[in-house]
This record gives sequence, structure tokens and C-alpha cells, in this order.
Amino acid sequence: MLSYDGENRLRNFLTAVGDGERDLEFARSRLCSISDFVPRAAFQRVDRNACGSVDTAELMAFLRDNGIHHVSDSEAYNLISFFDSDGNKRLTFDEFVQMFLPCEDNYLRDRTTVRVAPTVLAHEVLPRDIETAMCDVIEKEIALQRRLESLKTDLSYTAGYSAYAAFNTVERFTRSGVLNTVNIGDFLRSQGHYASEVELVAIVRRIDTDGNCTISSGELAEFLRPLGGVKPTYASPARTASTRYSSPVRVRTTTSLLDSEVRASLNRSLSVERRSTYVPASPVYVSPSRYYDLDYPYYYRYGVYPYSTYYSKYYPYYSPYVSRYYPSYYPYTRYADSYWSSALGRYVYY
Repeated sequence: MLSYDGENRLRNFLTAVGDGERDLEFARSRLCSISDFVPRAAFQRVDRNACGSVDTAELMAFLRDNGIHHVSDSEAYNLISFFDSDGNKRLTFDEFVQMFLPCEDNYLRDRTTVRVAPTVLAHEVLPRDIETAMCDVIEKEIALQRRLESLKTDLSYTAGYSAYAAFNTVERFTRSGVLNTVNIGDFLRSQGHYASEVELVAIVRRIDTDGNCTISSGELAEFLRPLGGVKPTYASPARTASTRYSSPVRVRTTTSLLDSEVRASLNRSLSVERRSTYVPASPVYVSPSRYYDLDYPYYYRYGVYPYSTYYSKYYPYYSPYVSRYYPSYYPYTRYADSYWSSALGRYVYY
């Protein structure tokens, strides 16, 4: 049995297997959905020497032709070994198409295999979208390979780890002697991960090699065996403290500059504690009494109305109109002590 930490790492490993296989299934379905993709033509495109099988050098040449240079020879060799069933480290046509055909959509798989294949010569290439989709499948295979290698390394560092202990940790839920979707699902649920039936089938499909839909202890041990020459991907460690410091302030040797202000700014820029504990000041609140009195507005308090000075500028007809008909700004104050005389036709003062 594995320890508690080992069970957590085994859960992460199985979850990564399911996620990677589901991602690969989507890439395979997208490739086979292209109506011009024919497996036989794709095999002829990679098999440049027309020997009837694909080796590591031909697979690497296909990747280099499409601008993929981050895959090493050992990773391509391990990829071919994974799909190789007879152990000759080369892929025949039946082994080659297992890398690109979908596993869950049987209708799409059958429709793809019956397509008529055109002859692809040694100097010819496939359409761009087909070669890009094929490279996408290969890149996802390599990415999953690297991810699983890093998780294998983490799992092997736990106390009391062995492939047999990992097998018993999952198999104890059913005591059936093999791993299947039932006990794998029970193990993942005990670790807080509720996997779907599709994800469980993807895990079994990836590890199973004889096609009986179960995983034996030998198959799990072979799958957990580290691969040589694979660059595992590790996550960068989390930063526990900030290591960012400000650049020191350059101070000239002139005595006049070494005053209190320069020394104070130098201390502020070089102090890490002050920079880390700095709290920005709240915005300054300006009282309305600066512009307005508590009882009367500013304009009425000082007898200034802002539009009275420039009123004639925007309304040029205002001044002559007022001076002609209303001698004062308040016209009715002039006639407050008078009355209208109909005989004289004007206002008469009392």
C-alpha cells in the first residue's frame, strides 16, 4: 500500500492520463473530420522510402518539414515504441493509423478508413490543414509523455513506492485482481476526484495493451516504468518572498546635494521594509466651504454673478435692448412711484 502522499500523487497521475487521453481524442476526431484526410495517404507521406513501415528518422523528418523542432529523437523513439505491437521499433500501417484514428466515435473511425487513398509520391506533401492536424496529434502525444514522466518521478519519490503497491492501492476496492473502471473510479472518489465514465474508460484504454478492457499488474508496472531521453515538464516553484528591489540612487559627491532631502529620498528608495509596507494615502477631501459659504454661495456673498460680465458678449442684442426700453437692469423699479396717464400717454410721478 502507498502512503497518504503516495495516494495523492497516484491520483494526480491517473487524472493526468485521463485528461491527456481525452485531449488526444478530440485532436484525432478533428483530424478525421477533414474530408480529404485518408490514412493510407498519410502513411505514404511519412514513409518516404516506401519500405512499408515508419521509423524514428522518418517521423522526425515529417516533424521538421512542418517546423517542429522541440521534439527529440528519443521522444519520437518512445512514441513509436508505445504504438509498436510486434517489438521491431517500427510502425506498420495498422500500427500507424492507431495513432490518428478516434477510439470513441466508431462511425467516424469507419468512415475514415474506407476513404479512397490517392498515391503520394516521395516529393509530394499533403494539404496544409491535414499536415497541421497530424502534427497536432503528435505534439499532444509528446506533451502527454512529458507530463506523465514528471508525475512518475514525483510518485517514485514517495516512501514505500513500487508498482505493485500502486496496483494494490487501487485494486483493494474490488479485490478482483485487475484494475477496471469500477475500482479506479472508487479510488479517485476516495481522493476527492469524481471522474466521469468517459474519463475512466480513457484511463483504462491508455494503460491497457492487450485490449481486454482491464489493467493487470504487469501492464501497470510497464506503464509506470520511466522512459529514457524524455524531458519531463515541471512547474516552476512558488515564490515565498518578493525579491524585487529598487535600483540604488546615484548621488554625486557634491556637498551641496547631500542635504536632508537627498538623504531622505535615498533612505526611502533603499528601504525594502518601507516599500513593502507602503500604503497609498487616501485622497484629500476638500471642504465645500472653500468655494461656498455655509449660508450664502460664493458668488452671491461677494456680489459677483459669473454671467453678468460676459452676457453682452454672447448676446450682443441685450445691451441696446435694455438701454432703449429698460434704462436699468431692473426696469420696474423706475416706475414704482408713478402711474400711467392715458391723457398724456406716459407715466406720471406722484
